[in-house]
Amino acid sequence: MSGTMRTGLRVAALVVAVVACVTTRRTAAQAPVVSDLLDRYLRGDYDGVVAGLGSLRDFAPVLDGLRNDGPQWIESGGAATRQRRELTAATVALEAARLGEWNEWKTSGIVPGAFSWRTPPLLIEWGCARFRVDASPRPVERIWQLAALAVAERAEDPDFLLASPDGHLRHVWPRFPKEPRFRLAEALALEWQTFPNPTSPDAAVRALEALQHDEDVGPEATLRLGFLQLRMGDQDRAIGLFDRVATQTRDPWVIYLAHFFTGQAFEHKTRPADAERAFRAALAIAPHAPSASVALGTLLFVNDRRTEATEMVDTMLTARPRPADPWREYGDADDRFWPALIAAVRAEIRR
Repeated sequence: MSGTMRTGLRVAALVVAVVACVTTRRTAAQAPVVSDLLDRYLRGDYDGVVAGLGSLRDFAPVLDGLRNDGPQWIESGGAATRQRRELTAATVALEAARLGEWNEWKTSGIVPGAFSWRTPPLLIEWGCARFRVDASPRPVERIWQLAALAVAERAEDPDFLLASPDGHLRHVWPRFPKEPRFRLAEALALEWQTFPNPTSPDAAVRALEALQHDEDVGPEATLRLGFLQLRMGDQDRAIGLFDRVATQTRDPWVIYLAHFFTGQAFEHKTRPADAERAFRAALAIAPHAPSASVALGTLLFVNDRRTEATEMVDTMLTARPRPADPWREYGDADDRFWPALIAAVRAEIRR
């Protein structure tokens, strides 16, 4: 064997060894021991567990581990710790689902309307099923279910919420029949079904109208009804609904969007002065928010106020910290509540 060939074989062997090492490490990272994750989360190492889950690209091993080892882990501490461990396991499933949902969600079949769930929604349902073992919900289940709704709505999939007979909301409604956010979730899912063109909006309109006067979710229902009317081309009714929102709530997220959508409606009606006032009202609620800043900057530019338009956009781009934008969160619905909800769930675990 020539020296060149021997050198080539050694290099090839080294490459194989390196690839094997990397593959082994990657496999280990993708297949965590679920009981270890649960132990760490129970001890309060939330950031560490989330960071570990965040490094994964395939969450199927997490789901398999929860299915195979989760029930035994929940019972391993005895009756005194069972509920705390149950909440921990369900919450780890929820954390994993949120981290994985934008990489995979469902697979559509050849037959129209046919689909199969991928791992993240199955993780949500695994956690949900842990609570349904008990005939009556505990108070913490409401918090967990609201957090689960935040994760589910972030996926923007009406099928997961409403599909018959196993849509997620169909599991939740009997346990929390008076929770308005679950009813608003139904209306939102019906609205999602009207995209991209609102050809059959009646069910969504009825669901949103039924919630308009609800003390808790009425302002957001009115906002979403107005946006649906705007998409349907009825700018006058949309503006009337957006005007009503400002008198119903002090929620800056809702009020910003009401002003922002009003500006869009006036643009459709070719009323630039009214659109400008609406966009400036939105920016008074959320200074430098990109959606209203760009909309107003564009409006100023096309009306030959180019210096002012440039300054508007430059200020937005250089603002620190980077301004939040309610419009970017609009489609994700209750995901904006995730930080507070997951903090509340973790506080219950620590008790």
